[in-house]
Amino acid sequence: MKISGFDPGVGRIGADRPAQQAPVPGAGGFGDILKQVLGEAPAAQAEPGAAISLPAALPVRPVDPAPAAAAADRVERVLDLLEAYRQKLVDPRADLKALDGAVREVEKGVAELKPAFSRLPESDGLKEIVNRALVAASVEIVKFRRGDYLS
Repeated sequence: MKISGFDPGVGRIGADRPAQQAPVPGAGGFGDILKQVLGEAPAAQAEPGAAISLPAALPVRPVDPAPAAAAADRVERVLDLLEAYRQKLVDPRADLKALDGAVREVEKGVAELKPAFSRLPESDGLKEIVNRALVAASVEIVKFRRGDYLS
């Protein structure tokens, strides 16, 4: 393909756009607002090596995790504890002492999960899952304490 000459259409590419206007500093401009917030630096502080006073820092407060995230972590822990308890129930070599330790761990998990359950909003679907986990754990604890698994 042979390229010859100059296409007159190429020169018109930027001609259709209106010229951009330079920003006019005025009331409400970013620079004006920044100067207003920071305040004009006094001439004494404008010198090199002069100390600049900084505004006092806001106190740092720990952030509480979202109630749903905390509840999800705790319900997962309770379900893991219930699974460990189930595995010990199935094991014929596990004695009552080992089962009692597993039940005590489930009880601790339930005690940690109850406050997270009460902080969840009623409309949250996770609340139903947490409720079912609490009920299942409580039933297993009662069955063990009552002696349902003794042969």
